[in-house]
Amino acid sequence: MIKSLTYFVSLMVIVCGVQYAPAQTKLDPAGTWAGTLTTDAGSGGLEIILSRAGTQWQASLKFRLQGQEVAPPVRDFKIDNEDISFAFDLQRNVIKVSGKFAGDKLTGTVEAFSGDTKIGSGTFALTLGGAMPALQQTGGQMADPNFNAKVEKPAYEDGRGPKVLFDEAHNNFHAASGRYKPFADLITNDGYQVVPNKKLFSADVLQGYRILVISNALGAPSMGLPAASDPAFTEAESDAVRDWVRSGGSLLLIADHAPMGSANQILARRFDVDMSKMFTVDEQNYDKESNNPGFIVYTRESGRLAEHPVTRGRNDSEQVNKIIAFTGQSLKGPANSVAFMKLADTAMDAMPGANTNPVSAAGRAQGIAMIFGNGRVIVLGEAGMLSAQVVGAQRMPFGMNRPGIDNRQLALNIMHWLSGLLK
Repeated sequence: MIKSLTYFVSLMVIVCGVQYAPAQTKLDPAGTWAGTLTTDAGSGGLEIILSRAGTQWQASLKFRLQGQEVAPPVRDFKIDNEDISFAFDLQRNVIKVSGKFAGDKLTGTVEAFSGDTKIGSGTFALTLGGAMPALQQTGGQMADPNFNAKVEKPAYEDGRGPKVLFDEAHNNFHAASGRYKPFADLITNDGYQVVPNKKLFSADVLQGYRILVISNALGAPSMGLPAASDPAFTEAESDAVRDWVRSGGSLLLIADHAPMGSANQILARRFDVDMSKMFTVDEQNYDKESNNPGFIVYTRESGRLAEHPVTRGRNDSEQVNKIIAFTGQSLKGPANSVAFMKLADTAMDAMPGANTNPVSAAGRAQGIAMIFGNGRVIVLGEAGMLSAQVVGAQRMPFGMNRPGIDNRQLALNIMHWLSGLLK
């Protein structure tokens, strides 16, 4: 996930009630105001819906930008004659909106602040009864069509490697044919047999597979719906996966920042893994080029990329020295687990908005591995690190395609450890 106006994806409209301003507008602004939004991050759309019950205003907001639709809660809302203003919070940033009515037109500005520092701006032009421009999927998070998934020396003969069940039955944000296609292509070229899963987990469904991959399962079809944080799996499914791993299966469980942590905790608990269910940032150990404290850097030199087969590989050419996690959550594994992506003491867990209560993530991790019975488990607290996406109008590389990091090799090493090539 990325730091931008599209950070928190939501397909629901969140309503905010506010008192009618003392100096009432001469207009009746009730209705839907929608149109274009132009920002530093690209062009999109904005929609503001205003309604009134007595002296109580209700306002809802949606905007489209970089291929995603966002609906954050509105606060500090005010209408004063022809003027309108409000604010909303996105992660640690405050977005301030101000505009002016002129007949059936509403124009204004959008400014983004990090603390007291202005970090972005934009303008909007809305019409009463108008509509936002169509959502442009090519501008948001999408699989990089130019990612090189070729493997020079495949671990297994073509199509004869271990069978991998790739979960797509639990409202997964990442699918083998979607945002995780580069990962699926990469391991397929390494010889693994990737099979998408459309069924609830059971002993029969899991039988015959060596590895199960689950990436960002959700409790609802959209990340922004209230039920998205509900358990993505039933108790019976969680028991089936646990028993399958104990009998010799290998699990790669990936659960990103909120709401994914809450949705996946039911399964993680079967392996004594605690998920923070929040967003993890580190103001000291982040990727300075992106200027995003959620893009946490792990290096061998710092010691936070710990010694383990998945960081060591089978030889020097497979050694992992630097990786980036692109904003996720923190994890805490059982005593017998190895935290190969160790968070620094400066890392914090928090939720978006001005009223959040950050807590220290010291002693936690974003990547852990363990032996469980006769099987193996790797749990990752961030999904973008094993993807290869392009993001936004600038098509920023996001994941394994990011230059100067070893995330691509990490993906192969993880699969090699789960399939037993790495001991």
